[in-house]
Amino acid sequence: MKLKSLRHAAWFFGGLCALATASCASEKDPAPDFVGVRYVQTQCADRWGQAPGTQELVIVAQAYLSQQGLTLHQPQASGQSMDVVCSACTCPTGRVLQGKVSPADLSSVLALGFTRQ
Repeated sequence: MKLKSLRHAAWFFGGLCALATASCASEKDPAPDFVGVRYVQTQCADRWGQAPGTQELVIVAQAYLSQQGLTLHQPQASGQSMDVVCSACTCPTGRVLQGKVSPADLSSVLALGFTRQ
């Protein structure tokens, strides 16, 4: 009799484990897939104004995008050395802003000068 109840308990426990595994596998990720974007900072043609360093670039760009109703997720800015020196307003500074946006925001940030990664 003891062996029979042990078998029932094992079947019951196995069924619970299978049910738990199946229910976890069928959940969808509530977050949308994000798209990587980048923006090459210019000497003075950026819509959000001047940013003398990488940290400032992240701050002012995020503030501007927020005002436009857009969100840049996981923003990072880096400085890259420039081989060509150019001081025209539209020339790059060597700083690059990177992050991710939702697919719904992609066309808007591309219109602001970002490129898709």
